[in-house]
Parts: sequence; structure tokens; C-alpha cells
Amino acid sequence: MLDHSILGVVEVREQSWTAGDAEVYAAAVGGDSPAFPITLAQHGGPQLGLTGADMTQVLHATQSLVLHRPLPAAGTMPVTRTVTDIFDKGSGALVVSTWDTPYFSTRSSCFVKGEGGFGGPRGESPAFTVPDRAPDTTWTFQTSDDQALRYRETGDVNPMHADPEFARRAGFSRPILHGLCTLGITLRHIELSTVDCRFTAPVYPGQLLTVDCWRTGEFRTRTDRVVLVGKAV
Repeated sequence: MLDHSILGVVEVREQSWTAGDAEVYAAAVGGDSPAFPITLAQHGGPQLGLTGADMTQVLHATQSLVLHRPLPAAGTMPVTRTVTDIFDKGSGALVVSTWDTPYFSTRSSCFVKGEGGFGGPRGESPAFTVPDRAPDTTWTFQTSDDQALRYRETGDVNPMHADPEFARRAGFSRPILHGLCTLGITLRHIELSTVDCRFTAPVYPGQLLTVDCWRTGEFRTRTDRVVLVGKAV
């Protein structure tokens, strides 16, 4: 059972990185991407640290990133993580965490299936939509069968993306691609200082990603269905 005492918990640590870390990340998402800082803050993805939760029931729901100033090629920075909210969505709980650094801030929410009904606030459900017209640009990225294993090298060791039995217990036919990998690929050709997005469906390694972008900042990524939608500014 999810431990609600994590709400309000603040953790402060130092994070160091080198140019080599950026190279590993670029290899994992097919090139340079403004989403790289997220990996430095979250160390293995937003699922980690959900004390008491059955991790086969945890799904990445939303992600945001605000860039404050350029990230050096190498350095050390303080990272402050705060569990800011636990919302009662009925069928599950939505756990929201933020990570703040001098260079950027990032926010993530995770949906924990079966942990709702505890009587807490429901919270808002922001809508992510795209314009009702053809995208201004569209491009594709062919993920490889080992794309999740490549992304695992960035530090995200959630077994959902590597362990077939774990993935089956989570309801998937095989390990799925990290949502943050899909986001990193999606943002490679998008200039931004702020981005917000929602993950809407799983991606399996080996699937073709099609990214649609609009000049007004909206974007979506799809396979045979939409898997990610958001807006960059």
C-alpha cells in the first residue's frame, strides 16, 4: 500500500555529471535533446521513491520541464526533491513530485492503480490538445528493439522496461519503452524554455514514432495511436 507519509517530504542532494553522461543520453534518444536535464534530477525516473507502492501498478502520467539557464557540459548542482501532492483519482492515486535545481525545474506525476478512494482531493486534470488543423511539421523516428536497454544506461532501471515477467504482471505483453525516452526523442527538434506533456499510451521498443508539431508550440507523438501530447514554449 502506498505510504502517504511521503507527502511533503523534501530531499536535498548533490548531483554531478560529465560530458560523457550527455553522450550516453544522446545515444539513448537518437541525438541531443533538451529533455536531458530530467535524467540528472530524477535518477531512474519518477516511479522510484513511491514507498509502499506496488511498482507493477505505477504509470508515468505527466512531465514538465522549465529551463532557467544553460546547463554546463559538466558540473555539480544541488537538487531538491519534494513530494507536493497525492490526489485521489478514484481508481488510483496520483503522486506529484518536483525537482528544483539552479539550472532547471522539473515536475512529474505518477498514477498508482488501485490506490484511490482514500478521500483526498481529486486535483485538476489539465487538458492537452492540439490545433484542429494539419501539423506544421511532421517527422519520424524508428525505435530499435533494444531502445529501452539503451535508455536504461542513463540510470532509469525500472524493471518495467527490461524484465519481461515484471512487464507481464503490469499488464503488458513485454517490456515497454520509458516515457522519458519517448519524450527525449520527441523534443529533439523542438526549441523550448518550458514544456508540459501527458503520456497517453505505452510504446514498445521497435515501434515507429511519428511526431507532429505546430508553430504555436503544441506537439503529439504517435504509433498506431497517440502516445504523448504536450506543449512547448
